[in-house]
Amino acid sequence: MQKISVPYGKGLQEAYVDDNVLIEFINYEKKILNDNEESMLKHALDSPIGSKPLEEMISEDEKVLIVVNDQTRPGPNQLIVEELTKRLLTKIKKDQITFIIATGSHRVPTKEELINILGEAVVKEYNIIQHECQNDESLVYFGESLHDVPIYINKALTECSFCIVTGLIAPHHAAGYSGGRKSIVPGLAGFKTLKIHHSLPIRPFEPAMGMIYGNPFHEVALDVALKTKTRFMVNAVQNPQKQNIAFVAGDLIEAHRKGVDRCKEASEVYLKERADIVVVSPGGYPRDRNLYQAQKALSVAETIGNPECTFILVAEAKDGYGEGVLREWLTEAQSPEEVIERFRLEGYDIGSNKAFMFARAMTKGKVVIVSEYLDEAELNGMMLGHAESLQQAMDEAIKIKMPNKVLVLPNAVNIIPKIKLV
Repeated sequence: MQKISVPYGKGLQEAYVDDNVLIEFINYEKKILNDNEESMLKHALDSPIGSKPLEEMISEDEKVLIVVNDQTRPGPNQLIVEELTKRLLTKIKKDQITFIIATGSHRVPTKEELINILGEAVVKEYNIIQHECQNDESLVYFGESLHDVPIYINKALTECSFCIVTGLIAPHHAAGYSGGRKSIVPGLAGFKTLKIHHSLPIRPFEPAMGMIYGNPFHEVALDVALKTKTRFMVNAVQNPQKQNIAFVAGDLIEAHRKGVDRCKEASEVYLKERADIVVVSPGGYPRDRNLYQAQKALSVAETIGNPECTFILVAEAKDGYGEGVLREWLTEAQSPEEVIERFRLEGYDIGSNKAFMFARAMTKGKVVIVSEYLDEAELNGMMLGHAESLQQAMDEAIKIKMPNKVLVLPNAVNIIPKIKLV
């Protein structure tokens, strides 16, 4: 028997499959890193790309805004924040520094999550703003971007004199890669901006992992960021095992490009053929805390499945379905095509983009969710299959059709699969 094991919450889901089933694992061995994260970060800040060191750019009267990812984005936030504040405090005082949590359209973090993001000392000692995209009082209109996208951003961006964005560069299903400019849009954007930016045709119709240049989703976000007082970026670069293999710092365009190049080297994988069964996990907690976030792994699966294949999405979803109208849209529709057409007509709402992407996958094959926390009847009402375990999902899929191959991606969201026909 062959064993399949993929992340699930803070643990694993496992299944055993007969030896006559061809299984290919798309995974990477954990690298033995020569440098620790702290030394890599310090080197990046000592030798920034396309800019002077941060300490040389900051004047004594500066009002600095530091943008930090929210609880849905796993990254070395505390490490970056600690090193940044240490360097900034050689030039300015604590009361000249403000942190803002780039929630995009997500809920604001709890007190416990905020401490996990920034560290207890920062939460106690610094001014912290939590972005809320639908709080009009916290937003300002900032003109128009490319493709006639109206710019509504958090007013903290207009009240600072120097903005630093932090975060993580990894493959992203709409922007090509995360990091850099994404801290501003969608991170600090108002709903009226997200409504256009996250809708077709600016949002790519098909999964866009690795597609950045010529991608309107990326172009608008970069254009808005360059219009603000964003002067410096610090991003970690992750490999498919969620190890931070590098840090890049400096100019918003040049440092991000260097990080993207490094991420591409680590994340691209070539496959000889598509599969009848594709098993994916977003990598466990926190990426699978709800179905909304876990969907990103399904975007990767879509690109490597045969027609009418079975996509098995392993996601604990302990927090349920997630924000917005995801469940509502899928439940109200009679077919995946109906959801796609509704998205064409109505565009983005919180959760409607996820409903669209689930529906898009359903037009290519059967989607089965492995979760002990989600209700089977509710998922069936959303046109989704359900299994309480990976073993159940695999047994049922193989019973329907003996697959040509099973592809297993334990950390799917950090992988860019390419089909290389030979």
